[in-house]
Amino acid sequence: MINRLWIEQNLSESEVQRDNADVLVETENGLRWRAAFVTIPFLQRQMQLNRSFGQDMDSLHPVRFTAIETPHVIVDNLLETTIEDTVDNLMTMGVFESVFTLCPHDVPLTETIFDGPITSKG
Repeated sequence: MINRLWIEQNLSESEVQRDNADVLVETENGLRWRAAFVTIPFLQRQMQLNRSFGQDMDSLHPVRFTAIETPHVIVDNLLETTIEDTVDNLMTMGVFESVFTLCPHDVPLTETIFDGPITSKG
């Protein structure tokens, strides 16, 4: 069960719509889990950046792709209710731990887990 949930607000001045957010979940047993929540426009932008990079390099073929190395949850939007419902569903489905990464317990929340402002639900 969820004890607390934090959502980092990743909104730059050039972005009209927020399309990615880091989400931290603290479970009842005190463990903290982290995942990136993104929208389809975020993935499309990453693909275009890779294509642009490929066009500038003679040895690379300019194709649209993105390779995601860290856990990501793809959602329609980043409304708090969407994120909260998604986390609840992942837990109910039994796949939460395959999508979220366990955070080191000795790292304070304010240090390296989040860089920007957060919304806290708990």
